Amino acid sequence: MRQNYLNRLAINWLAYFPLRPLFVLSLSTVFGLSVNTGVTAAPSEQVLVVGEYEVLIQKFKSDLTPVLIKIDNSTQSQIKQPLARVLWLPSEYGILPEEKLLAKQLAAFGIESWFVDYYEALFLAPTPKAVDQIPPAWTQKILALAKQDGLPLWVIAPNKAAQTAVRGLHALLQTPQQNLGLILVNPNLYLNTPAPGLEASYWPQVKQLNMPISILQAELSPWRWRLSSLANYFEQGGSDVFTLLQKQVRDRFYFRPDSVVIENELTKQLANKILQAMLLQRPYLEKIRQVAPLAIVTSQVVKQARSIELQDYSGQQNLPLSLESAQGNLIHLDAYKGKVVLVNFWASWCPPCVHEMPSMNRLKSHFKDQPFEILAVNLGEDRAKIEGFLRSHPVNFPILMDQQGTAVKQWKVFAYPSSYLIDKQGKIRFALFGATEWDLAGHLEKIESLLAQEPVIE
Repeated sequence: MRQNYLNRLAINWLAYFPLRPLFVLSLSTVFGLSVNTGVTAAPSEQVLVVGEYEVLIQKFKSDLTPVLIKIDNSTQSQIKQPLARVLWLPSEYGILPEEKLLAKQLAAFGIESWFVDYYEALFLAPTPKAVDQIPPAWTQKILALAKQDGLPLWVIAPNKAAQTAVRGLHALLQTPQQNLGLILVNPNLYLNTPAPGLEASYWPQVKQLNMPISILQAELSPWRWRLSSLANYFEQGGSDVFTLLQKQVRDRFYFRPDSVVIENELTKQLANKILQAMLLQRPYLEKIRQVAPLAIVTSQVVKQARSIELQDYSGQQNLPLSLESAQGNLIHLDAYKGKVVLVNFWASWCPPCVHEMPSMNRLKSHFKDQPFEILAVNLGEDRAKIEGFLRSHPVNFPILMDQQGTAVKQWKVFAYPSSYLIDKQGKIRFALFGATEWDLAGHLEKIESLLAQEPVIE
């Protein structure tokens, strides 16, 4: 069954490029097909001068030796020219060996890959802040160079490299373009990590971009609940959007040092997933696309709102929270008026969430004789998963189940863990994005100050 599917995918890949010489090498590397070749993909280098800077481009090309491939008893002669080109943009984690391995696998399908090292040119280490320093004009110039010979071009942008991609593509699309697609992997397109309770803003280019776009989003991520929202933003500019949810894996699944078996298995399939994304976009590539200039140019300096301390909360109040507990009881936040409540959003697949739970147990024990409660809202996991987790990580506070992501969206949770401290009147007073040790003196002082306040009788 799998072999038949892979055969069909390979045939479809060939069929979608009727005007290009067929160049599909070492298909057995990825799909296990019968291929007569001994080809390897060796990288070459080119230096692009941009102003006073020199940007290194590393290229993974297949050997130009003609080969023969056999699919379903038919033989097709393969010649030298690549079918397509991919430009890999570096994320805040830099150029990864796992991505170069994917490039070698894609080379087996006649796909040439370019890697561009912005950080070396800027004399910066790869970090989220370094991504903000990449000039869109650099990406625009590299895109123009990659399109000079008319090959279909796809940009692959993981994580925060999505921001580099949309800014550079928007600049390029000021003039009409075609044969250009975008593949985003777990994209972070937010201008900032917002203060707790506030809505995050996308880069303005998102709403104006006009091109075929595929989004490969990990399921075990708070961003998966905003996947449809992101797709809608892209569609407002005329983009054709395909969303591909990657089941049971976390963000960065293909290069996590703590990856689990299912993430390793999906990593082995990632080249196939990229090919599928290309095939979905192929009918839309020939359409001529163009965008209008931005009315307001956003600064490249992005402010972050993360902190390890509880911060004053300025977002929406009276947020609803009514969920079933892991024990099957319906719990309403309104029923806890008269108590100080810590609402914590977490998941068992989130290491920082798990790390802070012992301190939450200690916090609950510290205030066991006070009107204080912790409500821990789990993100989208089923009851069996939560029960298994609690057997090895017992807690002394209720676990609520948000299987549809309703509370996550209503409370504007953009990072895990996220916590909200609520006073006796039910007003959210403080909030925190990120893990902490909950029995630190600063946290205890804030909770004690709220416990000392008398509830207002209405």
